[in-house]
Amino acid sequence: MMVLQFNRHFQKVAILSTLFLCTTLLYFHQSPIPYIRHQIPQLSSSSSSSHVAQTSEGYSIKPLVYIFPQYYVFEDNNRLHGENFTEWVNVKKVTHNAFGLETIRPHESIGFYNGLEYRTRERQGRFLRDHGFYGAVFHHYWFAGRPVMEHVIQKMLEDGEPNIPFMLSWANEPWSARWDGSGGNGKVLIAQEYGLQVAWRKHFDWLLPFFRHPKYIRSNGRIQFVVYNPTHIGHIGPQMFAAWRQWAVEEGLGGMDIIETRWGEGSDKGPDSWEGYPPDAVNEFAPHAGGRDQATFSSLKKMTRVYHRGTLACWDTTPRHPTDHLAVSLPTCHPRTWQHHLVEMFRKIKSEPNPIGSENFFFVNALNEWGEGNSIEPSAQFGDGYGVAMKNALEISEKEHVWADISNGLGLVRNQEITAVMEKKADACVLIRASPDNAEDKVFKLSAMLRSLQAQHNQNWRAVVFQSDRATFPQLPVLITRALDARIKHVEVSKDVVIPMPEGEDTSFLATDWVIRELSALSPGCASARYLLVTDGSNTYEPSTFDSLSKSQDLIGLNVESHQHIWDHPKLQNKAWESRCSLLQEPGLNLCSASTPTLATFDLSATFFNLGKFQAENHSFDRVFHDFPRPQAGAFAEYLINERKWSFAPPQGNECHVRHNPAYSSCLKTGNFWFDSPVFKEMGCYSTTNLMRLFEKTSPLLEVLDLEFFRQNGYCVRYKEEAYARMLASSGSV
Repeated sequence: MMVLQFNRHFQKVAILSTLFLCTTLLYFHQSPIPYIRHQIPQLSSSSSSSHVAQTSEGYSIKPLVYIFPQYYVFEDNNRLHGENFTEWVNVKKVTHNAFGLETIRPHESIGFYNGLEYRTRERQGRFLRDHGFYGAVFHHYWFAGRPVMEHVIQKMLEDGEPNIPFMLSWANEPWSARWDGSGGNGKVLIAQEYGLQVAWRKHFDWLLPFFRHPKYIRSNGRIQFVVYNPTHIGHIGPQMFAAWRQWAVEEGLGGMDIIETRWGEGSDKGPDSWEGYPPDAVNEFAPHAGGRDQATFSSLKKMTRVYHRGTLACWDTTPRHPTDHLAVSLPTCHPRTWQHHLVEMFRKIKSEPNPIGSENFFFVNALNEWGEGNSIEPSAQFGDGYGVAMKNALEISEKEHVWADISNGLGLVRNQEITAVMEKKADACVLIRASPDNAEDKVFKLSAMLRSLQAQHNQNWRAVVFQSDRATFPQLPVLITRALDARIKHVEVSKDVVIPMPEGEDTSFLATDWVIRELSALSPGCASARYLLVTDGSNTYEPSTFDSLSKSQDLIGLNVESHQHIWDHPKLQNKAWESRCSLLQEPGLNLCSASTPTLATFDLSATFFNLGKFQAENHSFDRVFHDFPRPQAGAFAEYLINERKWSFAPPQGNECHVRHNPAYSSCLKTGNFWFDSPVFKEMGCYSTTNLMRLFEKTSPLLEVLDLEFFRQNGYCVRYKEEAYARMLASSGSV
C-alpha cells in the first residue's frame, strides 16, 4: 500500500513537473505580438537592390536602446511624488492627447509591470535580442555622492537579466518638478552636485562592478560610458573625465571612452567645455539632437571623428503634463514609417562610419519611456511593431547598403571603368536642375538622385548639375564633390543670365537653355551624347532606365510615377471619402504610366530627346513654356511629333523607371507619409513638421484629419469624413 501511495505521489509530481516545463517552454518561446490593427509586412528588397550587398569584416551597426527604470516603488519617489509612485501613475492619468489620439499604453501581455521583477527584465532582454538589438543603455542616476533609482541595474548584477550587452548613461540633470531637468519654476527635487576628486572617485568606485561585468560594452578595448548632459557639468567635465580614464586604466579595464550626448537639436555647436578638450565620442539622443521630426535626422552633420547616430520612436508627454499645457505630442508616429526611417539612417551610418576599430552604435530612445509616449516595447496600439521594424530594417540594409570600406574598394574598380567610359561617346547627357529643395535636410535629396544615376546598368552617361534659380544653395558643390564621380560636373550659370528669384512653382528654363547652348564648353562629353534628359534634383531613376538607349528614335519614353500621374490615375478617380488612401494600397495597383508625346501623358523628366537634333533645330525650353499652351511640355512633345516629324519609342513593359517626386512609393521609402487630399496642391509627401505647418493657421490640432486612420495603416493621412464632405460641397463637386 505504501508503495502504491508513493507511486501515485510520484505520478502527481511527474505530471506537475511536465506541466511546469511545458508552461516554461511556452513562455520562453511565445510568438511575437502581432499588430493589433495593422501588421507590418516583411518588406522585400526593391528591384534596384536585388543583389545581396557585400559585407564588411571591420564594421557593423550595433543598435542600442535606452531603458528607463522608474517602474517600481522606491523611497525617493515615495518622498518626492507620493506613496507608491511609479511612472505608471502618470501613464494611467490620461487616455488621449491634444490631437484626440489614444496615448500609447502597454500591451496586455506585459501590462503595467514591475521593473524589478525577474520576468520583466528577462522578457525585455529577450525582446531586444529577438528583434536585432545589440544591447541596452541604462539610465544611471547619481546625485551628490549617492545613487538614486539604482535597484534595476543592481538586480541585473545579481541575476544577469536582462541578458544582453549594456552600458550606462549618467542622467546627470537635476530632478525637477517639470520632468525636464530645468527646475521649471525653481522647484528642484534633487539637486546635482559634482564635487572634486574625492567625489569623482566615490562615483567611479560605485560604478566599478558594472564596468567589470563581462557584458559591459567596450569599443577598441575600452569601456563606454555616456554622459547625458555634458553642458550641465560645465568646465569641470574635462578634468573629471580625465581622472576617470586614468582610473579605468589603473583598474585594469583597458581604458574608458566618455560618450557625450549631443544637444541643441540641429545646431552644430557643442558645449563650451569642448574647446581644447574634444570629446572621445558623441552620440545622438533624440529629440535633443535633431528635434522630434525623424525626416531630418540623417542630415545631421557629424561633430566628432567617433560619432554615434540615434533616433526616437515617437513623442507624447501628455502623461507627464496632463493639465499644465506643456505637453508636446507627435500625431503621426507609426512603426511602418519608422522602419523606412531606420533604413535611411543605416545607409547614412554605412556611408560615413566611425574609424575601423571603433564601434558604430545606434542609440534608440527608448524601450520604455511610456510617460513620454516613446516606447518600442509591445503596446496596445502597435503590438511588437517597432521591434519588427528594427529587425526588418537591419535585414533590408544588409541587402541594399555597402559599408564605406567596401565602397572604397569598389570605387577603385569603378574609377577605372569610368575612365574607360569617358573615352566613349556618351549615350545620355543628364541635365539636373537643382535647388535648395534638394538639400540634405529635405525629403527628396540631390544625393539620392545622384546615387540613382550611379546605380545604372548602362554606365555610359554624363551629368551636369546646375542651379535653376538664384536662391542660396551653398551646399550644392559639396554634394556634387562627395559623389566622387568624374561623370558628374557642377556648373555655375553665368551671372549674365537673368533668372528670376523663385516664386512658387519654378517654371523658368532660362538656366537650362543657357547650359544647353554652352554645353560644348561646359562638358564636351555631355555635348556629344546621343540623348538628352532634363530632370530635377528631387527625382530618382531605377537601374534599368538607361537600358532603352539602344533604340534610335528621336524621343524615347519611360514609365514614370509622379504627383500628376497619381492625380490622373484612372483607378484613383473614386472620390468617395472611404476610398481616400485605401485605393493606393489596392493589390496590383501600378502607379507608373508611360510618358508619351501627348498633352495628358508627357513627362519631361521621363523622356529622352535626340540631343543633336534638338540643338540643330535650335529648340528652347524657355520658349516652350512661354509660347505653348498648358500643359506646355506636352504641347511641345506633340509639336515635335506632328510638326517636326520626330519619331517616338514608347517604353516596353510595365517596369517603373522614374520617380518624379513627390511620388507615393518614394515618399514612403523616405520614412514620410502621403496626404491623400482632394486638393491637388495639398496632396503629396509630408513629414510630421510639414503637415502641422500646412494646418497651423486653420486647424492647429489637426482636427480636420483622420489621424486614427493613419494610426491603423501608417502610410497615408486623409481628411475626416465631415471635413471632406464640406470641402466637396464648397467646391461644387457634389
